[in-house]
Amino acid sequence: MTAKPSTFGVDLALVILSSKSTFQGRVRLNSAAKFISRGLVIVSLVLGVSASAQTQCHWWQFRCEDKQIEGLPADAPRTGTVITIDTATNRLYLFKDGQLVDKSLAATGSEKILKKGSKVWLFRTPQGHLKVLRKIEDPVWTKPDWAFVEAGEPVPPLDSPKRKIKGHLGKYALDLGDGIMIHGTDEYDSIGRKASHGCIRLPEDMLERLYKEVPIGADVYIFESQVPQTARKTERHSDLD
Repeated sequence: MTAKPSTFGVDLALVILSSKSTFQGRVRLNSAAKFISRGLVIVSLVLGVSASAQTQCHWWQFRCEDKQIEGLPADAPRTGTVITIDTATNRLYLFKDGQLVDKSLAATGSEKILKKGSKVWLFRTPQGHLKVLRKIEDPVWTKPDWAFVEAGEPVPPLDSPKRKIKGHLGKYALDLGDGIMIHGTDEYDSIGRKASHGCIRLPEDMLERLYKEVPIGADVYIFESQVPQTARKTERHSDLD
């Protein structure tokens, strides 16, 4: 026994064939068939040809809205392994071919400004399309000038051993370039808040998963789901510079 077709397009053909009449050697629809066929055409245009088509908008549909996926903006990559970071909600998402695999709270840039003489640091996580350039195990933090200024300590020479700090960045780090990294932290209460100096801090379990599953060259898309009304400057610094 053959299953009945489920799409509007096939059902429409069945209705027309069952309601046709002949007139002077030609096939002609009676008034009832015309009414039904026109109605089904309108319904198919509004709702889509089939249930599977409703997940994607087409030019001929009068009412259609693309399904919004949490953590995946419309202009973010959708193929391969993709990391997205929402600085408005302090969340990091891991996608594979457009499907959400995991998500986690994160710490992002605090937006604070630090001044010392003529130097000014703005601690912000940059937005846009980045790439994983390299993966580091047991990263060592080279303490930058601003970290000493922030702590009220004298700034040592660049080659001072006081600048090398082990364990501060956690077990792993993913380098995104320009001093921005996804890394761990020994300040666990900062997770889920705007508390970093530009980098993205993660809990240990999520960081380990990214290190193991995200390849070098993977896309990283940083965005803000709730853009503030005030204008923003473009300077940026990180935990590393």
